[in-house]
Amino acid sequence: GRLKDIHQAARLTANIDLMLAFADLAESDAYCRPQCEDSLDLQITGGRHPVVEQLLDRDFIPNDTHLDGTDNQVLLLTGPNMGGKSTYLRQVALITLMAQAGCFVPARSARIGITDRIFTRVGASDNLARGESTFYMEMSETAHILHQMSRRSLVILDEIGRGTSTYDGLSLAWAITEFLNAGDGPRPRTVFATHYHELTELEAELVGLVNLRLEVKEWEGKIIFLHAVGPG
Repeated sequence: GRLKDIHQAARLTANIDLMLAFADLAESDAYCRPQCEDSLDLQITGGRHPVVEQLLDRDFIPNDTHLDGTDNQVLLLTGPNMGGKSTYLRQVALITLMAQAGCFVPARSARIGITDRIFTRVGASDNLARGESTFYMEMSETAHILHQMSRRSLVILDEIGRGTSTYDGLSLAWAITEFLNAGDGPRPRTVFATHYHELTELEAELVGLVNLRLEVKEWEGKIIFLHAVGPG
């Protein structure tokens, strides 16, 4: 007869446990209190990836993110493999999710305009056992995102068009970018990492598309990944 009481006690204990864990994490890892509001701004200063920074034996290089629904609607991110594109994409999504879950976030400051959904197409999730190719999976997942996204969504895309020939892949990535930015569409806040450098030409054509790149430099014949995101 006391089952209902036990369930309620367990639920309340779980809530306390979660809040204490959030508080402990915020204190130990210098998280900040995010501001969640009704705008379409997504401003992160000194953002970090909550998991990757725990695994590094050196300091994590923090990065800023400046998204809104107008002048900075699509961030097009280029840079070499291993430069940190995927980490940057994931940290933007995670900080947004953590803030809306009521947790402090790994950043110096964060202002998060409420997001209805976070859509991601990251990495290859082949379903070869079911006979579906990487390319088919990538296209069906991307189509799903393009149909479902709204003005309030956050869209995170990583290297779309990889699973086919270079020319076809570039054409697809180009068309998807134009669709995400189209004036008569929902125009969600988007971060799109690509290895098709030709897409950077779109910055001159599309209002609200901003080029970003991961900084690299050469030193004594070696490539040094700076893991810092900058304009260009």
